[in-house]
Amino acid sequence: MKLWKTRSKNYRLATLLTQSLFITIGVFTVLVLLQNFQINRQVVTQEVERSKQQTSSLIQEIFTFRLKSIEIQQDSYSRSHSLVTELRNKNSHNISRFFDGIDQIAPDISPDFRFIAHDGQLFWSDQNHQFYGIVDEELKEVITDLVTGNHWYLARVPSVLGTRYLMIRRTSMIAMNNGEVVGDFYVGVVLNNNFSLVRALLDGSNVDELALAVGSEIIASSMKDRVNHSEWLEQYTPTLNANKYMVSKVDITINGVATYLSVYTMQNNSHIAYLMRTQYVWLGCAITLIVFIALYSRYWLGLRVSKELRNLMHYTEQSIEAKNVKPFKGSTIAEFNKIGQSFQRSFKRLREQEKQFADLFNFSLSPIIIWDVHGNVLRMNPAAERCFKCIENGQDLYPIMQDNLLPQIRMSAQSVSLTGVNIEVGDKTYRWNFSPIILDNVTRTIMSQGQDVTSFIEAERQSQTAREEAEELARVRADFLAKMSHELRTPLNGIIGVSQLLKTNLEATPDSEYLDVLINSGEHLLAVLNDILDFSKIEQGKFHIQHAEFRLKDILTTIEKIYLPLCDEKQIKLAVSSNISDDQMVFSDQIRLNQILFNLASNAVKFTHQGQVSIDIRLIPKQFNYELKITVEDTGIGIDKKRIQHIFEPFVQAESNTTREYGGSGLGLAIVGSLVDLFDGSIEVESNVGKGSKFIVSLMVDKVSIEEVPMLQPHVLEQSTMFERPLSVLLVEDNQTNAFIARAFCEKYGMNVTWVQDGRYAIEHLKRNAQVDIILMDNQLPYLGGIEATKIIRDELNLNIPIYACTADGMEDTKQAFMDAGANYVIVKPIKEILLNQAFIHYRENFYQ
Repeated sequence: MKLWKTRSKNYRLATLLTQSLFITIGVFTVLVLLQNFQINRQVVTQEVERSKQQTSSLIQEIFTFRLKSIEIQQDSYSRSHSLVTELRNKNSHNISRFFDGIDQIAPDISPDFRFIAHDGQLFWSDQNHQFYGIVDEELKEVITDLVTGNHWYLARVPSVLGTRYLMIRRTSMIAMNNGEVVGDFYVGVVLNNNFSLVRALLDGSNVDELALAVGSEIIASSMKDRVNHSEWLEQYTPTLNANKYMVSKVDITINGVATYLSVYTMQNNSHIAYLMRTQYVWLGCAITLIVFIALYSRYWLGLRVSKELRNLMHYTEQSIEAKNVKPFKGSTIAEFNKIGQSFQRSFKRLREQEKQFADLFNFSLSPIIIWDVHGNVLRMNPAAERCFKCIENGQDLYPIMQDNLLPQIRMSAQSVSLTGVNIEVGDKTYRWNFSPIILDNVTRTIMSQGQDVTSFIEAERQSQTAREEAEELARVRADFLAKMSHELRTPLNGIIGVSQLLKTNLEATPDSEYLDVLINSGEHLLAVLNDILDFSKIEQGKFHIQHAEFRLKDILTTIEKIYLPLCDEKQIKLAVSSNISDDQMVFSDQIRLNQILFNLASNAVKFTHQGQVSIDIRLIPKQFNYELKITVEDTGIGIDKKRIQHIFEPFVQAESNTTREYGGSGLGLAIVGSLVDLFDGSIEVESNVGKGSKFIVSLMVDKVSIEEVPMLQPHVLEQSTMFERPLSVLLVEDNQTNAFIARAFCEKYGMNVTWVQDGRYAIEHLKRNAQVDIILMDNQLPYLGGIEATKIIRDELNLNIPIYACTADGMEDTKQAFMDAGANYVIVKPIKEILLNQAFIHYRENFYQ
């Protein structure tokens, strides 16, 4: 066995440049020549194809013209009166004399032979068919075969001279006076050795020689040497060829029908052959020139370039091995001179970078360690030695550091970079970055850099603790507000409810006024409570915009109804204006828009003692929606300009004595500002102390087509006409005052009320007696809450009794929890007669039978 020793082969630059130049020039030249050859070939091919198509069209037209001429002559003679008369008289001698005279007049368009049939039998012939070796029996067979139609037919008939190919056409001889068919007139053309046809095709087309063939058999040719075989046709090819002659083939069609007749044409192809030979010669010259250029380039490069390259390589080797970089002596070749100078600058920068890296490694305050891929320490900077080559609390930190960093080192050895990895070493925490150092696509070493982040980790822990405490505080505050809402709404329910009950039974004017004061006080306290709860929802991000279609005019109507009596009472003027039509519909949140406008209007009326309060609402059409512009202006006490920027903060009023004089929670404008932000709108304030204030709110609402929608009024039904029979009501309420008010309201509707004080008692009552029409369910109950009791009624008892929840917690989460548990309706305390009336209307429309 022979072993072959392989080694890498080094090439001189001159050789490589020569080979590259040779390959580049050679490929470029060959591509140019090939492209030129291809273009010339395509041009010539297209020209040849065009010439072939032209020749084919000429030959087809000439062939068709010749047949058409004979056809026209035949049709003309078949209607000749004298010829028809002679045929009737059966005078064949006169028919022969008729055609002899015609042939002498137009011999070029005469057929090779003619014959006439009468009553299916051969009557007359010009005897020319015998000249071609065709006997009468063959003509009789033609008469038998061609009995209909007047088209040309291609036939093959035997003769004493061999097989003959004929073109035969039949036409009827008709007497023009009465249309009688007296016979059939036949004409025939013999294609074999038809020199007149070949000469006509040759003269009319631009070809040198021509041959008529049937299949592969040549039956007529213009060549001097008769050719009756297909060897001559072997030169035919449908594409361009380099033969001396170019042979083309034309398939003859007669009356649009393909036949097996073909015409082969031959043209001199010497100029094409010369062109192709020229291309080969140029290709050979180009190759020779390329070889010459390559040899000369190699010689020149060997003299000029190789020497300069050797000097440059010698300089680079010296600079790499030497500690100090020497200046480059220069080169006579400009490019090499620039390369040498670039090497000189690069080597200087490399030395500087190496020094900077060494200084960074040695003088860095952060620990830097170089490892091998197996987790062994190769090198440590002084900072790392100070941190880890020491004893702390009786422990050697160096092996601890190695053990703790080993998993990351092994991972980084897989060419993975790791950043921001916190690892404890002793009592300190370091944040490490691991970077693999890769040479030749293989990880050789790993560099790790650490930073003492013990103080940062402790700060993060304290921040996390503070955040958790803040979240817990927010949760406690939310729970406190929910409980406060319940605790405040419960006595308010008693105050407002009992006041309404008393007012309906009192007619004395002083007592009625006292009750009005009591009711208004309760309503005011309820408004303050609602403001606090709304602001709490805004802070928790539970305040959302819910869009729906509504009539924009309803907002103005409500404003006038509410604040006009208040303005009349204070003897100030209320001016409400707008450009809104009565039937203008928009798509937005009507409740939140009311809340914005009511807060602004309430403040304007509250702080105005004389003059007027102006409210203007403008709807400005835009391209895709509307801009709603609300302007509330008053002539009240005004706001100091220094305080304007603070009025939208919670629990802040313009002056310190404002709360004592006018009351309020200081949350109205804070809620307005938050709602305007939810609408992605803007609010502007203009105010002067003693002259009044002006608030301008701009926000966008979606368009809705204007429709004729009737004005909706609050749907209120009389108590006596609400239900036709007494309803059985189960009242679940732990507070005696609330239960008393709810029972009193229900009894006004003629209902029978059963009162229980806890959810457990309600479930026991329903187990004993499920004949209950409606359940009024409170939320916060002593032992079993309203939401849990509702779930048990729906899931365990499987009862479909309508459940109307009554809760003093106005939070949206509580309402949704009741609905998810199976409640059908939610009433927010304090229970007012109008709210209870609307709830009973809902029951009447959906459940009452």
